[in-house]
Amino acid sequence: MPSRVARAIQDMIAERSLQAGDMLPSQRDMTVLLGASRPSVREAVSMLETLGLVRVEKRKGVFVAAPGGRSPADMWPLEAGYALKEVFQFRVSFEPAALRLAFPNLKGAALQRLRAYADALKVAASNGNSVLAAEQDTLFHDVIFEHCGNHLYDDIRRHLSRVMQNSQWVPMVMLEQVRDTAEEHMSILAAIEAGDCDAACAALENHIIAAARRCDLDININLSPREQTQ
Repeated sequence: MPSRVARAIQDMIAERSLQAGDMLPSQRDMTVLLGASRPSVREAVSMLETLGLVRVEKRKGVFVAAPGGRSPADMWPLEAGYALKEVFQFRVSFEPAALRLAFPNLKGAALQRLRAYADALKVAASNGNSVLAAEQDTLFHDVIFEHCGNHLYDDIRRHLSRVMQNSQWVPMVMLEQVRDTAEEHMSILAAIEAGDCDAACAALENHIIAAARRCDLDININLSPREQTQ
């Protein structure tokens, strides 16, 4: 998973006391320093760039980014092939449907994994660690698709994993709002643990809508009857 390499690069920045504007080792050198493959380093750098922690300058290298000053939507990769709003519009219907299919299977070890990832996300948010938060966020969502029992849903998730992950990560550019992401995951988990499928799906839908709003996007969906009465 690129997030593990991204955490190693994050540690490298801290250990070397690198400041905004300082240059990191080349991606080729990082493969040796971190004992990672070139694709893993490339994906990790992309993740750090999406989170606003580094900036990549073509033909120059990778540099530590200055904190703040950019909105989440600014971090959306231009090569993604889809507009960020399109991805959120897709996710807000696709992911709750997958959760509804997965719901009967989210018990035992699967439920424990959801709890572990939600707890780790909350700790990462409290510590201001966006890389670890992004990793735990992705793992939480992955559990849902692993247990939905529909190969097509799982294949679509895998095929679109990069754009879907990036849409989860870009709101985390604003560290002060990562705690909101953590609380939203806790709401989803609480509904699953309570055995309320409708509430869990509504909480997931609300989480995706809120993530879009953190990117200054209104994804314009009709509220469900359940939400309209709240």
